[in-house]
Amino acid sequence: MRTLTTYTVEQIDHLVQPTEFADMSLKSPALQILNDFKTNSPAILDAETKALEALEMMKHEHSALKLVVDANQEMVGVISTAELSNQNIMQHVSKDMKATDLAVADLMRKRENLMALSYQQLQHCTVGDVLNTLQHCGEAYCAVIDIEQHQIRGVISARDIASRLHIPPVEIERQPNFLNIFDRLYA
Repeated sequence: MRTLTTYTVEQIDHLVQPTEFADMSLKSPALQILNDFKTNSPAILDAETKALEALEMMKHEHSALKLVVDANQEMVGVISTAELSNQNIMQHVSKDMKATDLAVADLMRKRENLMALSYQQLQHCTVGDVLNTLQHCGEAYCAVIDIEQHQIRGVISARDIASRLHIPPVEIERQPNFLNIFDRLYA
C-alpha cells in the first residue's frame, strides 16, 4: 500500500456544485440527471413531520423535493416546497385542523399518484426526452423505478434539469384531472 500526499484546503479553493459545469445538453444521456439512490442517499422526511417544520427544514437545506417515508423507511409519497406553500397549507386548514397541526402526510403527493419512468427506459433516452415527457405530462418531477428489481431507484425534477442546463426554470403546467378540479371546487 502507498501513503498518499495530503493537502490543506486553502482559502482560494472553491466548493463546486454540479450546476457550475456546462457538461450537459438536451442530447446528453438521461442517466446524467438521475439522482440515483444506488449511489446517493435519498433526501427523506418522516411522514409525521409537521408541515411548517418541514418547510423551514427544506428552505434551510436548499432542498425543493424530498421523499416521504413511513416508520419502516418505505416511501409513502413525495413532498415539494410547492405542496408546503402557504397557499396550499391554508387550503387544508379547517376549524378542526390548524396549520401547525398539519403533517407532511397531509400535504404530500401520495406514492400511488406519482408518475414514474423506468430505469431501463432511461438507459436509452436523452435529457431532452425526459424534459419533454415531464412537460407533456404536466409533472415537475417523477420517480424512477427499476421495473426488473422492483426498486425505487431515484428521482428526476425539471428544476434540476434546468439548473444543470443553465436555462431558466422550466414552466410545467399541471394537467387537470377530476380530483384536481373537485378539490378546487370544494376546497
